[in-house]
Amino acid sequence: MTTADLSATTAADGESARVTLTNYGNVNATAVSLSAAVDDEVVDRTYVPDVAPESNGTATVDLSGVRSDAVTFTATYTAADAEHSVSRTVELDRPVDGEVRLTGVETVPEGAATRIQGDAANLGGTDAESVLVRVGAAEGVTPVAPAREYFVGGIEASEFATFELTATLASGVESVPVEISYLVDGERVTTTQTVDVSAAGSLGGAGANADGSGGSGAAGGDGAGGGSGGSGLLGGLGGVALGAIVGLVVVAGLGLVRRIRG
Repeated sequence: MTTADLSATTAADGESARVTLTNYGNVNATAVSLSAAVDDEVVDRTYVPDVAPESNGTATVDLSGVRSDAVTFTATYTAADAEHSVSRTVELDRPVDGEVRLTGVETVPEGAATRIQGDAANLGGTDAESVLVRVGAAEGVTPVAPAREYFVGGIEASEFATFELTATLASGVESVPVEISYLVDGERVTTTQTVDVSAAGSLGGAGANADGSGGSGAAGGDGAGGGSGGSGLLGGLGGVALGAIVGLVVVAGLGLVRRIRG
């Protein structure tokens, strides 16, 4: 009688696995062949020395070319002149590759241009090197100095670095494509993220409105000050009304002097 079981432990980087065949039977397990498959396609095959009863045999399987999250290991062996097999599917604990995304992005008017600024964050589990962000090609969007592109450099896993870009935007442009390029494990990755710049126009308008409102507020303050500064019968009246009443008092006074002289 033979009974066997299979177990596997994957390496921290997910590039390999140590697979163990345990023989719970009372005869040797011989001619042990071990395979690793993804979607029924064998990705590696190796062999394990004969396994005596109540013992186990271990082999290392190469998973460097595997991009799946799960691998099925199968051991076939001979025991008591019969062929047997046992399988086990294992979820791979792979680190997430470096993934750089733009976060906390703000758009600020800067003269005739718009400044796009924020953080380039590495959301992955591996470092990203040679990170470069640049204004992408789009109708109505023109990269301009001083920051047509911005070299961020290296960003460690779960860290971030600041960036800024400048571009001129034609009327009606509401978004700008930003190209993000970086190296992960020696491979160049290029992605594009769209940034909403519609708030940049409104921010410029808000600035203009704020200035205009400030002027109105100053004028209103002067007028209010002149009115509140009065006292007695004329107190609390506006500057224009005060001038008219003063003129009336002077004219009435002149008429009174003429009557007395007459």
